[in-house]
Amino acid sequence: MILTERIDVDKLNAAVNMLKVISHPVRLAIVDLLTNNKQLTVLEIQEALGLEQAVASQHLTLMEDKGVLRSEKVGRNKFVALRFPKMKNIIVCMENCCNEDH
Repeated sequence: MILTERIDVDKLNAAVNMLKVISHPVRLAIVDLLTNNKQLTVLEIQEALGLEQAVASQHLTLMEDKGVLRSEKVGRNKFVALRFPKMKNIIVCMENCCNEDH
């Protein structure tokens, strides 16, 4: 495979796993939301996306467990951010690649 000559196999597998995690509409929306904000509370994410608490928690926990997000507890609030801020480039790439104007 030609990609393995350019990209370390472990890095390639990690990228594939992260792409699998964010390939859900809600999780992609979370990534998009976090690209415009350095960090948000779980409640802010829930409200911005109109999600029920249980649904938001389920998606955020999965994304954190799989290494897409990092979190920090401050008092009663849990703040969430992208583990790799350059992940925002995925959103930009998708906007450009899916643009019908080319």
